[in-house]
Amino acid sequence: MAEVKDYLGSPTLFVNGVPRTPMVFYGWDQGPGPSVTHLGTDWREHHVTFTAPEDDAGDCGVHLRFGNAPGTVWIDDVRFYEGEYRPDVTENRLRCGDWDCDRSAADDAWTLFVRPEAEASWALDTSVKHSGTQSCRLTIAKAGTNPMHIHFHQTGLSIEKGKTYTFSAWLRADAERTGDMMVLHHGPPWTIYSGPEDSWLHKQVTMAAAEGVHIHSFGIDMPWPKPGERPDFSETDAVLEHVLEADPEALMLPRFACEPPGWWYETHPDEALQYHDGSRRPVCVASTAWREELQRNLRALVEHCEARYGENMLGYHPCAQHTGEWFYPGTWDSLHSGFSPAMQRGFSAWLRTKYATDEALRTAWGDSDVTFDTVTVPSVDERETASVGLFRDPAREQKTIDFYEYLQVAMVEPLELIAATVKEASARKKLVTLFYGYYFEISGLPFGPQTSGHLALARLLECPDVDIVCSPISYEDRGLGGIGAFMVPVDSVRDHGKLWLNEDDTRTFLTPEDAGYGRVSTLEHTRWVHQRNFGRMLPRRLACWYMDLGGAGWLADERLWRNIGELRAIYDAQLEKPATWTADVAVIVDETSPFYLASNADVMRPLANHFRRQLYRMGVPFRQYLLSDLEAGRVPEHKAYLFIGCFHLNASQRGVIADAVAGKTALWFYGSGFVDDRPDSANLAALIGMPVREVEGDAVAMITPDPEAPLCADVPREPFGTPAALRPLWGIEEEGGIEVLGRFSDGTAAAAALRRNEGMTVYIGTVNAPAKLLRNILKASGVHVYLDSDDALAADGAFLSVTATSAGIKAIRLPRPSEVQRVLPEPGELGRTAEFAEPFEEGETRIYLLRND
Repeated sequence: MAEVKDYLGSPTLFVNGVPRTPMVFYGWDQGPGPSVTHLGTDWREHHVTFTAPEDDAGDCGVHLRFGNAPGTVWIDDVRFYEGEYRPDVTENRLRCGDWDCDRSAADDAWTLFVRPEAEASWALDTSVKHSGTQSCRLTIAKAGTNPMHIHFHQTGLSIEKGKTYTFSAWLRADAERTGDMMVLHHGPPWTIYSGPEDSWLHKQVTMAAAEGVHIHSFGIDMPWPKPGERPDFSETDAVLEHVLEADPEALMLPRFACEPPGWWYETHPDEALQYHDGSRRPVCVASTAWREELQRNLRALVEHCEARYGENMLGYHPCAQHTGEWFYPGTWDSLHSGFSPAMQRGFSAWLRTKYATDEALRTAWGDSDVTFDTVTVPSVDERETASVGLFRDPAREQKTIDFYEYLQVAMVEPLELIAATVKEASARKKLVTLFYGYYFEISGLPFGPQTSGHLALARLLECPDVDIVCSPISYEDRGLGGIGAFMVPVDSVRDHGKLWLNEDDTRTFLTPEDAGYGRVSTLEHTRWVHQRNFGRMLPRRLACWYMDLGGAGWLADERLWRNIGELRAIYDAQLEKPATWTADVAVIVDETSPFYLASNADVMRPLANHFRRQLYRMGVPFRQYLLSDLEAGRVPEHKAYLFIGCFHLNASQRGVIADAVAGKTALWFYGSGFVDDRPDSANLAALIGMPVREVEGDAVAMITPDPEAPLCADVPREPFGTPAALRPLWGIEEEGGIEVLGRFSDGTAAAAALRRNEGMTVYIGTVNAPAKLLRNILKASGVHVYLDSDDALAADGAFLSVTATSAGIKAIRLPRPSEVQRVLPEPGELGRTAEFAEPFEEGETRIYLLRND
């Protein structure tokens, strides 16, 4: 029995009635392949042992492959012999395996393969060797994109089916790196002999289990048989059994695609997602035919797994659409979707539910001729343009507003069906995990978050059948010294009783140099990033899986798992203690306001996506909520509220906000509240309590801080904002009591503060602000600031994690005197104090526990 329920104030994973630390390994079953070797600067012996699957007389070969990174690798004492690995073996079937030969003999024995795009050379080295008189020194001047692009190989070997063989080599490098080694049939069909099936999955499951991580997620197949055929679960079973072989205590949370196979589209051409350019891919989530067949096939999968592996099944993770993450494919590629007959039918049916009569629809859309039967989805022009600059007028553009709302509904409806199906098929004993709600991340989409399908998180959180909601850690600023931000307003997820799960797919030092997305280059840097990401989890008691996204051994190093094991031990120790997660600051975001924007990236990308770089460096912890939760009374009282993307506010919402921020600080950004029943500058002025006027001319939304303003003390004079010409653009009328914080290039007041009734309202007339300005505003609001430097932190009064954006001494202030214990990197007692300072390297993470009794 697996469930998520409240425990000591936090949604907590329970297995058979016992709370469990929700740390998970995630890998892929990639089948047989090369064995990745992890080279250091000292000599280490590496080996692979295998049982021959066939006879191979004379065409068996060995490979040592290092084409994935520039540098120098030394090779010595390479051996191939029959039997299990033996450290003292003298047998060797290889020629010149010890490299104690002249160059011509080595050239006859070994071949160095170099792809045209790479560059490498080798020499015999008498100064660096493991044994004997010399070694092989391989110099890689220019790497390829794959280890095989530069490799030594030797063939002419023979093996016999059923016998065991070992291939070993002593290796070192000028810096930590990876390479491949393997034994294979040298020639078509190039059968790889070494490396058991799913070797990376098996190895990493084993490593994770050794550190007490027994929850594993991985990919499996969900059969989608043709009509009249029975589902074939053999491939699914093979993966599940491989995991159980590696860890008999495994609790399995498999991930699988919910897309139909290619043959299905031949019989259902109208059910595919269609783009404005006429292309079609993949299934349209509004398709009722797909939804019906999906539920049937999903039920069969769950019932099969429960019957055969029930004690080891933790739950199920259904996936579809873009990279399986339930947002519309093509949205990152500037494609407009929703033109398929299936989406058209779904839109019309949804409008019937919303408006009930043709007359009500005509009134809302301002179209005297439209009926539910003649409705069409908006054209590209209707989506990309808006009637009031960047904003839509509901009186004229309700059709487009409705369509963007329906895009979210069409995505979340099948998720509700999927969750219910899994619960029913598992007798409500297993967990449902779903990717969803990437508000901050998908705000970077070229045509805005309204195109994503991810703006119905408030609805999904009401679904009783969903247990875990997840996303990767943000791809914005996630590398060494970065912030490792959430994609989602996670406190709304948490406060709805759902367990939030971070996908930590860090590009570790074991990944190729061109892996991108914040790749870190050393073991130590990888540890620091994992520790920073853990610091985001623990105060809120969140979950995480450590992911080998490429299925290529990204985590296949026991030293990485020892670090994760230390983090797991910290979580274990805190699991039985109530979470003390509190914050003085709330960041409030609105899911529906993007429907009222033109489809472009001018506003939401800098405001909700890029702005996180500053928010996470304010020096204070903060909660993140949906505006709908503030309306529902779920958001506790805070000293300061930062409202992001709240462009459309009705009278009820304005009243709720006014009550919440009374006597507190409210910080607003460009265009807040501009749209109500219609767009009007008076709406903005009423919300912020300051008179505004539209700025005419060519001014862009860049603000230069006013050095005379107290709230701008020590704020750099460099302009901040966006170089885009946002329209409309508003300036603030300089009336009594208004403190001007910054100006546009024409001198118009662009940012200002107004103190009233023990509270403060701040309006910043662009789409971001520097961390230092935010920090000053929060200090003036009575918020405790831990750091005056622009470093990333997580804190809850009992736990503190600091990641250095830059090297140097970091002065850390606590809300009250506490007994401070450094947990990582080196444990130590810092004594009872309210302030302490420690030296940090760039990117270093340090974790502390605070005792206040």
